[in-house]
Amino acid sequence: MARPYFPDGRYFGEEACLFPADLHYDPNDRACCDPQSDGSVLFRLRAEVGFAEAVLVLDDGTGIPMDRWACTARFDFFRGIVPAGRRRFSYTFALRRPDGRAVYLVPAGVGNAVERLDRWALDLDDVAPLAVPDWARGAVIYQIFPERFRNGDPALTPPGADPWGSEPHWLRFQGGDLAGIAEQADYLADLGVDVVYLNPVFASPSTHRYDVADFYSVDPALGGNAALGRLVAALHDRGMRLILDASFNHCHPRFFAFADVLARGLDSPYAGWFALNGERPRVKVRPHLLTPELEPAWGAYLRRVLEGLEAESGVAVEVAGGAGMLVEPTYEAWYGVPTMPRIDLTHPEARRYFLEVGAFWLREYGIDGWRMDVARYVDPGFWPDFRRSCRRANPDCYLLAEIMGDATPWLQGDRFDATMNYTFRDLCASYFAAHGLGTAEFLDGFTRMLAQYAPAVTEANQNLLSSHDTERFLHVAGGDRRRVVPAFLFQLTAPGAPGIYYGDEVGMSGGKEPASRGAFPWHEPGAWDLGLQQMVRSLAGLRRAHPALRRGDWRLRWQGEETFAFSRVLGEEEVVVLVNRGPALARVAVPVAGGNARLLWGEGRARLEGASLVLEEVPAGSGMVVAL
Repeated sequence: MARPYFPDGRYFGEEACLFPADLHYDPNDRACCDPQSDGSVLFRLRAEVGFAEAVLVLDDGTGIPMDRWACTARFDFFRGIVPAGRRRFSYTFALRRPDGRAVYLVPAGVGNAVERLDRWALDLDDVAPLAVPDWARGAVIYQIFPERFRNGDPALTPPGADPWGSEPHWLRFQGGDLAGIAEQADYLADLGVDVVYLNPVFASPSTHRYDVADFYSVDPALGGNAALGRLVAALHDRGMRLILDASFNHCHPRFFAFADVLARGLDSPYAGWFALNGERPRVKVRPHLLTPELEPAWGAYLRRVLEGLEAESGVAVEVAGGAGMLVEPTYEAWYGVPTMPRIDLTHPEARRYFLEVGAFWLREYGIDGWRMDVARYVDPGFWPDFRRSCRRANPDCYLLAEIMGDATPWLQGDRFDATMNYTFRDLCASYFAAHGLGTAEFLDGFTRMLAQYAPAVTEANQNLLSSHDTERFLHVAGGDRRRVVPAFLFQLTAPGAPGIYYGDEVGMSGGKEPASRGAFPWHEPGAWDLGLQQMVRSLAGLRRAHPALRRGDWRLRWQGEETFAFSRVLGEEEVVVLVNRGPALARVAVPVAGGNARLLWGEGRARLEGASLVLEEVPAGSGMVVAL
């Protein structure tokens, strides 16, 4: 009986070199295998530096050359596209070492040849393309801490609130509300904002509102549900979207389900919604453990628990002896904070309740998506159900996860569309603000970040410089705006959805929370950094005018000691960006393919000289944007 011939078995016509090779490909990761809406499939492979060639080999022997789309100190990144038309196929990879010897990568690893069954198989009927909303890809996102943006209706201001612009405090209000945000919808539209992201707005006794007491009610101090409806309309009328923030990991003890547990103990029908450790919820405090060393950090907190927790939350407080924690809830709570009991979303009824919360605000109030707090600490099985429920309510909604670090498991198409990209922030803070990274290290980290996720995810990731949970970027930069300007330039031209934290655009500063949650300085417009504001407005406008800046491919063109240049390419359009964190530069020559140089942003001169884009008189701590 004749044996079939498998033409991909030795693609290069030779057995492979079996030296160990650092190669990475995961068919279950959308960063590696990414079916597209047009029926094509993008494949990406990571290899140790030095391979001369990489080919994606199909089971019929067709070889698809892979281009080296990015390089770092340790890795080269290759990509190739299988054109539309094939619904089912199997494949492997063939590479050449610098010495010309073949290397074959198959599911079992590096082998001498490809055996008949040793291939990856792909059936596009089983793998849908990523459904990331088009409007979120490359969008400018403006994050607002509602209590501190603007007081639009003084009648709503809580009694005893501090005057607007007072030093921010954990517990004290200043009167920001949703009417104030709606009042400034024209300001946001003029700035170039595409999406407004609000920190929590639901009924809560705190300034941050992550401890929600009623998930179906906007806090009366913000204007209630009607104010949210008016805000959605004001933003939509101006072509902007709105996403809300919530934590389904924890709630306030006044939340109806936990309040019932406080009243009825373990007999409550809602007891299974929480992790109660087998006893009625209460908080044990041990004042005898408060040493002089702990007093500065914990003294005020302990006294607040002793004197006001029961009245505020309904949770009984019990003074205990012996060893243990200074403040110890008998139930699981967010970082042990008694006013944030943890919700167990493995419980079927609790899960159904919160799935409907997510759908309700999309369906009834027309919000455009959710930013979900501490997503990694919620039952992983909840998020696919949440996605399905939200997409039934609004098929085009945007789901953004707060994941610190690598968010790969959450961004495979079945949970979230994107992440709050704190990796981006850390890279920028270390490079631009603190000057702790050199240019090569920064670009190395940024390139690896781009390779971490599928391109559609990268385009929708919220690339932030500041947030309510971090020091403001200007503070990290020591107040030096020359370190902020190139960071803004990079953020607003790099792949992703740039996230502007309210007030950063006018030069607001502030250290760790609550200092980073100050009131927007409407009361002192003379303190605004109008140059920075105009820069953000101009660059946001360029993103709208030049699709390559929103959705274009990234190509590193040149790097120096304190400077680098990259381009964004989409179809026939190419935009080159030079970012300079260092001193003024007399002349930089960036290799390009050609075109007509037109300066879009920045000072200095740009001209083509042979195969180089020559940029002259680049100011310190600045840069240039040039269309080719």
